[in-house]
Amino acid sequence: MTKSDGEMASKLLGHAEKLLYALVGIGLVVMAALVLFQSAKDLINMTSSTSITLQVATVLNDILFAIILLELLSTVVTHLSVGGFQLKPFLIIGIISSVRRILVLGAQLSTSHITHSLFRRELIELGLDGILALILTVSLVIISKHNPEVD
Repeated sequence: MTKSDGEMASKLLGHAEKLLYALVGIGLVVMAALVLFQSAKDLINMTSSTSITLQVATVLNDILFAIILLELLSTVVTHLSVGGFQLKPFLIIGIISSVRRILVLGAQLSTSHITHSLFRRELIELGLDGILALILTVSLVIISKHNPEVD
């Protein structure tokens, strides 16, 4: 293979990579739109047969999931325009995921009757999610201070 053949193959693979990233981005947009549409339907169709707190927590969970999808989309867009790996969006996604789990577990604990051992297990999970959110937030602050130009 000559040098020009290698360059041509490299360009072709680069274009294929960009096309696949674009398809991933489109998929993320579609998924986020579907999640938000379903959340709106769930919000409109709330019933009094189950706990309103649990229903609202479920809708909030879905909305936070849509935000996670949009953060992933932001990462794809940044990769397509700038290239390289971006750490900040993944830290933000981790923080949102931890907070999302804390909110859902909190709502479930406040609305359901569970055994003592399950309650204890879920409290431990709440604590671990809180610690994880704190660690990720500190990491985000440190990265932001050391690289203020990176978004």
